[in-house]
Order: sequence, then structure tokens, then C-alpha cells
Amino acid sequence: MASLIEEKKQNCVKTLFGTSPEGEHVYEYVLSNANGMSVGILTLGGIIRYIKTPDRTGRISDVVLGYDDLQSYLNDSSYMGAIVGRYANRIAGGSFSLDENKIELDANEGGNCLHGGTKGFNQAIWLPIQETFNSSHLQLSHLSNDGDNGFPGNLLTTVSYTLTEKNQLILDITAVADKKTVVSITAHPYFNLGNDHNFGVTNHCISINTDKFLPIDLDFIPTGIIKNVAKTAFDLSTEKRLGRLLESDDDQLKRVNGFDHCYAFESNGKQLRNMATLRDDASGRTLNVSSNAPGIQFYTSNSLSSGVKGKKSIPFQKYGAACLEPQQLPNAPNESGFPSPILEAGANYHHRIVYAFDTTA
Repeated sequence: MASLIEEKKQNCVKTLFGTSPEGEHVYEYVLSNANGMSVGILTLGGIIRYIKTPDRTGRISDVVLGYDDLQSYLNDSSYMGAIVGRYANRIAGGSFSLDENKIELDANEGGNCLHGGTKGFNQAIWLPIQETFNSSHLQLSHLSNDGDNGFPGNLLTTVSYTLTEKNQLILDITAVADKKTVVSITAHPYFNLGNDHNFGVTNHCISINTDKFLPIDLDFIPTGIIKNVAKTAFDLSTEKRLGRLLESDDDQLKRVNGFDHCYAFESNGKQLRNMATLRDDASGRTLNVSSNAPGIQFYTSNSLSSGVKGKKSIPFQKYGAACLEPQQLPNAPNESGFPSPILEAGANYHHRIVYAFDTTA
């Protein structure tokens, strides 16, 4: 367990979470507000280790899955709570063309590049910028070198975490490269809004505020078609209970034993919009996810294994959590009909994600 090494000065506490086998220290920063909400963030992978927030009765519970120790995060293969990049989701064949040059990436999942490659942003030790302990704010940075997992350009990424008095956790992800490249960076928390994570999220309700999603092939790669959700199990324009949806006979759901699909939005990269709402009747908690990205990946933890134990030694389970990951569209570097994920040299990438927590009666 982490040991306290710095006194609390107001809304931020820094602790030593552990030391890697290479001797690198990993710290945890805990942001808190006046409502009893707190967020734990690791310098390993920029990981959101926990989010503790009140239910309708005022009971404070953690609403994301994760681990109690550093070694479990080092062994993790589920990107648990991490910042993922350089490119979130999948790039088909582990390659793409840029200015008529073929870019070969690290193909770490069945010949495809997933979440940036074998050692992506989730395994990097991020560096704090201007530590301030008198506000609920943290900035972490990471330099990904030219050729990292095959991606061109030195890419400097900064993630700012801000916890507001409105129980919002705001992530501002910025990046700049010295060569033309592709970028899609997001966060990968596994949400379970209940008070007891022995129970999964099949009783949670979900809505996603768009009428378009991306069907996938047998390798989980989008087919290139942006399909209307009408008359499919993917119509989440009105709230649906997850358990009922997961029982659907839809071929796309059967393909991945649940949801692992991206929903598409009209976006100019600037407008912040409410993308999705997750709700748990039992606790009364709701989560609204907003972003300026053109897509959001909805994943129902179809591959979580009960052979792996998380916090408090509770085994993970299929459908144990829901992930809502705003991002560029998967495989967009290979799809001219998708919004372009290209970042020009010297241009600024800015992705904002807002996780807003509330309760219902």
C-alpha cells in the first residue's frame, strides 16, 4: 500500500505508491473537493486509480475498477484506468500511409496495433508539471520519441486533471509533434457506479446521444461503414438497461460477446457535447461523459477475467464495468471517409473529456 510522504496542504495529497523493478518511483496524487469526492491518479500511465463519489444517501464509494498495488498495474493487460495512446483503439494491419509513405507500427493484437502498441502511454512514467497542493488540479507530461512503436515524430503530451466543486473530473489532453503524425489519446477507466463491485453493471442503464455507430469485422476493426442505429441493439438514443441489451441476438454483439463498438458524432474538434450517460438505480449515481472528440468507444468489459483480482481482492468479471472512451474513430488513419486524425507538425492537439457525477432520488 502507498505510504504518505507529503503533508496535505489542501486539495491535493502526494504519496509514494511503489517502485518499479527498474527503480523508478511511482507516485499517486489524490485530488479532493468539499463534497467528499476524491480522485487518485498515478504517474504510471496517468492512471485514474480510483474515483470516490457519494451515492444518493451520501455514502462514498469508489466507482472505477483497479488495483491496490503497483505490480498488478505493471502486469495489467486491460489498460485499467490508463491514458492510452499514441492512438487509442485499433489500427488495422498495424500500418497506415502518410504522404505516400507506409508507416509500420507495433502490431500487438492479432496483427493490428491496439492502443499505441506493446508499451504505450499506459506503461510510461509520466512527469508532474508544477506541483501545486492548494488546488484540485494536476498536470502530467510524457515525451514519446520519434519512432516510438513506429509512430513518426517526437510527441509531447500533457494531461491536466481538474476536480471541480460540481463533482466533475475534467481531463484536458494536449499534444504537439515535430513531424506530421496521427494522434488519438483518451482515458480508459472502467466504471461501476454501484457500492459493491462483486456485482457487475448489467443492471446499469446507458444512453448514447447519437444515431450512428461503426460495425466491426471479425478482427474488431470497423468495416468503414458508419451505420444508423435504427432498429438495432445499438440504438441507445433513449436509455436502455444493459442486461437486456446484452441478451440481444444481434450479430454484432455476438461477435465480441457484448459491446466493443465506437459511436460516431458530428464534430469540429472544438464543441464540447454530452455523449453518454451511465446510471445505476441501486446507488442513484449517474455519470455523464462529454467530449469534443468525433467518437466514443463503448466497451462492456467482455474480456475481463475472474482469474485476476482487483481492489480488496475482488475478482474481475465479464460485464463487471462499462468503459466510455471519447476518441478519434478507430482505424481512421486507413479510412478516408472518417474524420482525419492527422496532426501536422507544430500544430496543437486538444482533447477535453468531462466526467460529471450526480445522483438521482
